Amino acid sequence: AEVSTQSTGMKQTASKGLYVKDTDILSEYGLSEKDLEGIPYKKLRNAYEQEEHVFPDGNYERKLYPRELVVKRALQKYKTRLNVSAQSKKYARVEQEEDDIGDALSNLLKMLYKEKKSIKHRKNTDFLENEEHKRNQIISSLKVVSFSIATNLAVAVLKFGSYFYTGSASMLSEAIHSVIDTMNQMFLAFGLIYSLKKPHSDHPYGFDKARYVYALISGVSIFEIGAVYTITHGVSQLQNPSLSLDHSLSTAYAVLLFTAVIEGWSLSFAYRQAKIQSKLEGVSFYHYIFKGYEPNTIAVLAEDIAATLGVVIAGAGIGLSAYTGNPMYDALGSIGVGTLLGGMAVFIILRNKDALIGRSMNSIKQRAVVGMLEREESVLSVNDVKTMVEGPSYVRFKAEIFFNTEVITKKYLDTIDTAALLNEAQSLQTNTDMENFMMEQNQRMVDTLALEVDRLEYLIKRKYPEIRHVDLELL
Repeated sequence: AEVSTQSTGMKQTASKGLYVKDTDILSEYGLSEKDLEGIPYKKLRNAYEQEEHVFPDGNYERKLYPRELVVKRALQKYKTRLNVSAQSKKYARVEQEEDDIGDALSNLLKMLYKEKKSIKHRKNTDFLENEEHKRNQIISSLKVVSFSIATNLAVAVLKFGSYFYTGSASMLSEAIHSVIDTMNQMFLAFGLIYSLKKPHSDHPYGFDKARYVYALISGVSIFEIGAVYTITHGVSQLQNPSLSLDHSLSTAYAVLLFTAVIEGWSLSFAYRQAKIQSKLEGVSFYHYIFKGYEPNTIAVLAEDIAATLGVVIAGAGIGLSAYTGNPMYDALGSIGVGTLLGGMAVFIILRNKDALIGRSMNSIKQRAVVGMLEREESVLSVNDVKTMVEGPSYVRFKAEIFFNTEVITKKYLDTIDTAALLNEAQSLQTNTDMENFMMEQNQRMVDTLALEVDRLEYLIKRKYPEIRHVDLELL
């Protein structure tokens, strides 16, 4: 039905509503915000108005103008309804052309991307969609971790054997390094297994954060056992060298060469996995390294980098000692390996500490979720957005929604027979009848609003499956 606007001679449809957002004024009426000076408006709270880093220029204010006054202003500027319509179509056409160009470029980029050879390695981006896939992912990670435990343990035995034969402080540091890596992988494996526990009343959101806990424990153990001991041992060797230069160091070189090959292969594999995971999360590789959801891949990558560099440092220390006849370089190699372990431990500790304290989801994705909600006809604004990463495969999303009550009411009216409702209203005779009628209609409106909230939550979870808990509150 159309509602006549007598003061302007124009008609506006009820479906358009009594208000118009500042972002729609240009496309609907051909007006700029400057044209609306003097017209009273409602200020809508924006989802990011408390975050100056998102809008550094402060341009986050959203306005809601009375449609009737906007129509009057449009007629004052363009004189006739026909001119207003022509201007709005002009700007709408420009926006459509821009959208068409953007879509064409987007499609072209997608086609080029699909032609890349590396696309064959890309995994299904719906890997977080259900619990069964999450379980399979964890089991797959456990296989990788188990293999790493066996490899590191074998390398540690070889390094200890070389140390007992040569007395090299650098070789002992590397042996301890391999033992620490083995312990670390055991912690990670236990965290993976623990995270499979089902939620219960004491832990209703599950145990995904167990992976962060045990990754943090592994970082502490690396620092206390690996870094502190190897540095202390290196300083002791500076004072009382034990490297035997009378023995052939070929055994030490052979062990280091074998270790370098194994650690290099492991590093290459971990790097490829991290690149794949960063693409699946939709973030840059740099962002994934420091703020990505998954701790296990990053821990393995950090260990492999430290292990590879540690082999180089130990080899250099032993080689310089053999070349110069001075065991000081071997002791310095031990200190260098210990310092490397300390740096890796601090990185792992800080990264998992942030995850355990509570970290928001990727800001680009968060803004994308807000944008998707604000494009819904039933939503006027999205406010007070808060997100929390509960684990590698679990994000919570909370927001306050300012609903368009006219749209919600229309959704309700579309589900009922308005003629029958009118007859029922006309048959009311007592206050009790009126109260019962109003209570019934209000309950139906609340049900309609609840269905709309459920629909929006479903849209978020379908588009972003890692968001497994959505809490939308009415503003």
